[in-house]
Amino acid sequence: MSERIERFLATALTASAVAVGLVLVHREFFPQRDTVRRGADAETPTVVADWMSAVTNGVIIGNQDARVKITVFSDLECPVCRGYATTLRAVRRAYPTNLALVFVHFPLPQHRFARPAARASECADRAQRFAEFVDVVYTKQDSLGLKTWTSYAKEAGIRDTAAFGRCTSETQPIARIDSGVAVARRLGVNATPTVFVNQWRFASPPSEQELIRMVTAIAEGKRAL
Repeated sequence: MSERIERFLATALTASAVAVGLVLVHREFFPQRDTVRRGADAETPTVVADWMSAVTNGVIIGNQDARVKITVFSDLECPVCRGYATTLRAVRRAYPTNLALVFVHFPLPQHRFARPAARASECADRAQRFAEFVDVVYTKQDSLGLKTWTSYAKEAGIRDTAAFGRCTSETQPIARIDSGVAVARRLGVNATPTVFVNQWRFASPPSEQELIRMVTAIAEGKRAL
């Protein structure tokens, strides 16, 4: 029995030594990728010269003359867009006059309800309830395809639901949706949400703290980055 135990212990120790060696070799030659952003400087935004083309093809929410414009290429069926909308609302509340949000339509082809939702939001814009409608859609995104667009409209405060219903049932293209997709392709946007702060384009959506820092700097006439 003693010999068996000794052989077992020797085998276990050998296996452990081999495992430790493999871990050390892996760390030496295959270091782990750092996926944690280290502060605002972890990803330097790129400057896009033609950023105003996105603004002119989007829906401006807030003060159109604001010094800071946060432009977001969005898809109303996109779960990440839904989560990021909370961040945008918080920043907008903090800067009601110095900031405007710009919603640019970029419905992704793999999302079944994205383009119909974009059309419905444009119908809501005719009733001057675009922002409210978008908020309702994001809040109840899981009900897309189950709730009618008119029910979303009612929750968004649209009174003339008959006109809204006629609008959503139309089939002709809506220029602002198509132009949003076109400008996205021209600027190389391929995912939602893609975020611009004035001319600065972010590789991934900036945090609320990053947005506040930039908005504050621009509003005060200082360097944003």
